[in-house]
Amino acid sequence: MEAKKNKKVLIIFNPEAGQRAEQKLKRIVEELKRNELLIDTIKTQYSGHAKIIAQENVNNKYAMLIAAGGDGTINEVLNGMYPTFVPFAIIPLGTANVLAKEAQIGSNASGIVNYILNGSTKPLWLGRSNNKYFALMMSAGLDAVSVTKVNKKLKKWFGKFAYIVSFVKAVMDSKNITYEVLIENKIYYSSGVIVSNGKLYGGEYICAPNASLQENKLYAILTKNTGRINALKYALLMFLQKLPYSDSVTILPVTKLRINCEQKKIPTQIDGDNGGYVPVDVSISDQYINFQYPP
Repeated sequence: MEAKKNKKVLIIFNPEAGQRAEQKLKRIVEELKRNELLIDTIKTQYSGHAKIIAQENVNNKYAMLIAAGGDGTINEVLNGMYPTFVPFAIIPLGTANVLAKEAQIGSNASGIVNYILNGSTKPLWLGRSNNKYFALMMSAGLDAVSVTKVNKKLKKWFGKFAYIVSFVKAVMDSKNITYEVLIENKIYYSSGVIVSNGKLYGGEYICAPNASLQENKLYAILTKNTGRINALKYALLMFLQKLPYSDSVTILPVTKLRINCEQKKIPTQIDGDNGGYVPVDVSISDQYINFQYPP
């Protein structure tokens, strides 16, 4: 959708993004109103509220729904909207903003205004993990442990550094875990599993070079070697943009798979938030979302 005059738009805003983010949002809303968009804004009040707001308003004749917040807020709104063809856009105000980076949406206020006003809607196929949808990825492994156990106060004050601290702690506390990954009646054994809908991990690091948000296909990234040293090696390869090219990494295009593990209470993460525990069934969505891409 190219936003037009007198169109009603709903912004779902997570105030946990902080005062600076709220001021930025205010500038964006004022500029959108100057361009004669009719803006309604609803603030979330608790975890999961963004999903409920989206569910309650997706059929209320809004020309577009916009998630303003971090990746968790975006994920909630997507899960509340799906399935619908109502256009969806984002105002990235979070710590990582991985969907914004994958879709090459800038972070400055004027650029976001231009994106909302002049971008165009194209398909965004979603992944599904045990009936919860994700825009970019889910994973099972030490990265998922670090996401589920990240110190929230440290994250609020130091951003991405909190995830690094949590990952190092997860590695130090780790035990050798092997996942069974069932893909097209074949079982693969892996020390960690990433199922990606996009090219980038965390919005910065190449993990699935052939992936596209507009393609109804996911990519499974399977790491072979177990142990703390190998976990750190894989993290270094990711940091150096070399993970997909390692001989001990297998990347497979998939539309569905199942992840299992003998150990109990092994966590997964979905778009940077807690995704429950294995076993999980992962698949591509049955329908795409009309996502607003930059002009």
